[in-house]
Amino acid sequence: MKRILVLLISIVMLTFMLTGCTEQAGENMSDDERFIANLEKGLEARWALTESEEYNNEKMESASTAQLQKADRLFVESELDAIGDLADYEFEDTEIKQLAEKYMKGLQLQKEGVQYQGTTEYTKQQQTWDLGYYYRIICISELHDKYGLTVNSRYKQVFEDCIAEVVTAKKAVAVQEFVDKLSATIEYSLDYEKSDEWDTCYTAIINNTTDYEIDSLEIDVDFLDANGVVVYQTADYLSNIKPGSKIKSSIYYYEDITGGFDRMDIKVSAWCD
Repeated sequence: MKRILVLLISIVMLTFMLTGCTEQAGENMSDDERFIANLEKGLEARWALTESEEYNNEKMESASTAQLQKADRLFVESELDAIGDLADYEFEDTEIKQLAEKYMKGLQLQKEGVQYQGTTEYTKQQQTWDLGYYYRIICISELHDKYGLTVNSRYKQVFEDCIAEVVTAKKAVAVQEFVDKLSATIEYSLDYEKSDEWDTCYTAIINNTTDYEIDSLEIDVDFLDANGVVVYQTADYLSNIKPGSKIKSSIYYYEDITGGFDRMDIKVSAWCD
């Protein structure tokens, strides 16, 4: 009996010591390490949901749009809850801070994109949910390679599958960032040679500054009057734009039908394999 009591006391003391060491390690953890640890928890929480009886792939195949959006919202929130507010972290490593900010940007894009899941708003999905996914993949790969980000062995396969998409992710992010910048900076000038008495032609030179070929580029142009009313709409479609190459875009405005306009509102979208 005495030996059993001594053994029990020893176990209790050992448990206390181990618990103390764990707590101490947590207290001594830098915010850089804490972010990575919380990200690991967030990924595992998200993937636990995707494997659950209620939200697994088989279940989601027959889900309604509302059910799909509810599930995707929970997936994103599970990570946001685990990571918390970045303002509470005092990062020491500048690169980890940048990756943390990019990862949170990816989560916020996915949070915004939930509303387009299960709908026909494919361009909106691409610019929010899909883009957010690719931002996350790039960060996961970088944090794994440089800072040892990992997850429980139960999620090893899905973790490796994510990292395997990093090349695709880098292309998608680079092209979308190029498109966003192009939408804000592209300027069309009057092309006298292509204009005639029936319509007026405007042209712009587009320089693909990415390292990737852009399979197709859609440029949608709204012509607005001084009151902000859209008086005419047109679009231009370009394809197979090589990296570093320049291509001319031409749009036409039928002034004899619509009258004059005050400004153009331009939106650009791209598709890549």
